[in-house]
Amino acid sequence: MNRELKKKFAALTGRLPPLSNWRRFVPGMGGQSLVSRLLGLVLLGAVVVYLAVNIGLWWTSSRLIEDSLEKQASGWLVELDDLGTPHYASGGHKHLASIDRRIRNFPEIAYIRYYDATGTKVLGEYGRVKGEEIPSLTPGQMAELSHSAGDRDYIVTRSLLHGSYMRFVAPVRVKSIRSDGLLNFSLDSTRPENEKIVGYIDLSIDFGYYREQLVRSMAAGSLLIAALLLLALIFGRRLIRQALAPLTELQVPLARLARGETDVEVVGAKDVEIAVISDALNATIRAIKERDEALRKMAESDPLTGLVNRSYFARVLEEEIELITRDGVESAVYFIDLDKFKQINDMYGHAAGDKLLIRVAELLKSQVTDKDVVSRLGGDEFTVLARNVSREAALELASSFNKVMRETRVTEGECTFGVNGSIGIAMISPGKHTADEILSHADTACFASKSKGRNCFHMYEHRDDGQAESAMDISWFKLIQETIRKDQFVLVYQPIIDNVDSDKECYEVLLRMPGPNGELVLPSTFLPMAQRFGLMQDIDRWVVVHAMKTLADFLASGREVIFSINLSGQSLADMSFLALIKDQMTLNHLPAGCLIFEITEQSALRHLDNMKRLIQGLRDKGCRFALDDFGTGFSSFVYLKNLPVDFIKIDGSFVNSMAKNTIDETMVLSIIHIARSLGMKTIAEFVPDEKTMVMLKDAGVDYAQGFYLGVPSERLPANLRVVSDAKKNAS
Repeated sequence: MNRELKKKFAALTGRLPPLSNWRRFVPGMGGQSLVSRLLGLVLLGAVVVYLAVNIGLWWTSSRLIEDSLEKQASGWLVELDDLGTPHYASGGHKHLASIDRRIRNFPEIAYIRYYDATGTKVLGEYGRVKGEEIPSLTPGQMAELSHSAGDRDYIVTRSLLHGSYMRFVAPVRVKSIRSDGLLNFSLDSTRPENEKIVGYIDLSIDFGYYREQLVRSMAAGSLLIAALLLLALIFGRRLIRQALAPLTELQVPLARLARGETDVEVVGAKDVEIAVISDALNATIRAIKERDEALRKMAESDPLTGLVNRSYFARVLEEEIELITRDGVESAVYFIDLDKFKQINDMYGHAAGDKLLIRVAELLKSQVTDKDVVSRLGGDEFTVLARNVSREAALELASSFNKVMRETRVTEGECTFGVNGSIGIAMISPGKHTADEILSHADTACFASKSKGRNCFHMYEHRDDGQAESAMDISWFKLIQETIRKDQFVLVYQPIIDNVDSDKECYEVLLRMPGPNGELVLPSTFLPMAQRFGLMQDIDRWVVVHAMKTLADFLASGREVIFSINLSGQSLADMSFLALIKDQMTLNHLPAGCLIFEITEQSALRHLDNMKRLIQGLRDKGCRFALDDFGTGFSSFVYLKNLPVDFIKIDGSFVNSMAKNTIDETMVLSIIHIARSLGMKTIAEFVPDEKTMVMLKDAGVDYAQGFYLGVPSERLPANLRVVSDAKKNAS
């Protein structure tokens, strides 16, 4: 049942991520606002667009101005060529007023200079820039101009004066018809004309004025563009916020969900993408609610019967005590323990036991009202809280419980068995006892009911003789649980002597529990309580784990030691115990043949099928089995041939008295004979003295064990010579 419950829990909890993972989606809890990021991206895009537009306008406008000035300058050069003709005719240094008048209306002209054919002599100079500020012509420029022709018979140089001028230099050419003699002159002649450079015109245009106009225009245009972008940003911000409003509204439900609240509902949105998110969140919230509800039910109910469990019943009982104290009424608590449930479970299997438990749960619920609470505490124990009932009514209800169980039969396969239960009743009176005390009283009354002969009920009285015994049982139960939890059990080892090979070392692993005063308590004291409260499997697991680790340490030190470990009937019924033993053998690297497992005759018969599977599984790993306390059962010889064991341990009650009682001696001899015929070896327990040891060797016992040969000790002896004297005497 526990394994199935864990699977369901893992399946439920594995569907969804932890609620803490939602924190990264909640503002202020590990993330930047999406709206802020989008607005930032829009703003960055606007700035990039603004800069790109301004740079583009500036570059385009500058190019247009320069192209316009260049076209205008090419026209001026032609006109200046005509106006400057007197300079070349007279040889220069004559100031021409016509040129001054011509350039007066063009403030962008910085200077005009005429050079002779060598490019070094200035024939005339005009404009506001004069003298040394004007750079001279270079041989490279003149060489370039001597080869220039066509539409662009000039060169342009930019940014030579203060970075805001365009300089145009053009040659002054004179063309003449090539001489061919006067009488031979013909207008149709194809001979080329003579062309000669007689000088140079140097024109510089200041486009700073235009640039200032451009800057003013660009500034106005930039402001207009910035205003438009700002307006677009404002409207864009509003549109983004409106578009993301359904998404930002998810912050509140997500924050509540991150705090663990599940009473949340996300309102759907018109946008498809956000609507999908909302639907997914609502589906997630529903799944979380379903998971929490399933986990709550799992935590408060018994998975087999559907009844509430111990923890839920205890909480309801505490609430009922407070209610009774306030209102002054009475209620009753019933503690119901099924009679001989373990025998049914062992004889007919767990399926029959589960069927019986389910049927009992249905019977109990059929006898109570809706306001009453029925619980399964665990195992075969049930409790009932009957609200607002008198003592007489409580006794009548207990009688009805017994009656319906006596009249019920449960069928499993071809087997039919009855249902019986012992019932203890404890009344809840105003302000007298705690929930634990009331449950303890009901448990004590149940003990008293069992002592009456079972299948009856008993009302708890303050002077019940069984109260002290019940309190002692509960005390032992808690002590055993605490010992397991704190890993405080103690292992002791008793030698098993091989009568054939004295060099072989074999020890039975026995268990001791530290008592309240520090003494070691024998198993006969605490194991019955462990058996009653279902703790034997936990104890067996502890013994197996620690014994195998100790055995591995001895083997590692070079000693060939064999351990014999006891297993309870509860462990035989649990096939997961097989996996535990195999895992521990693998973990501790234990070789084959170093382990013997002891099982009692009664446990073997109760769990015959499971025991056979367990033995076969461990025999595959090289383990052997011994049948302990043989001879105490009624069917020992009948079932012995069906028990796949290697050793028979003759019950100590026969061995201890065989030297004095001929019947016991005959029983021992018979067991040895039968074991030998079945190919099994024998181990005699409780060997008390030398005489008994001699009788056992003469009878052919293979192994012997007892206080005469070696007492249980927490430490293994250095070797088996500690019992050599006893063996010599026995020989």
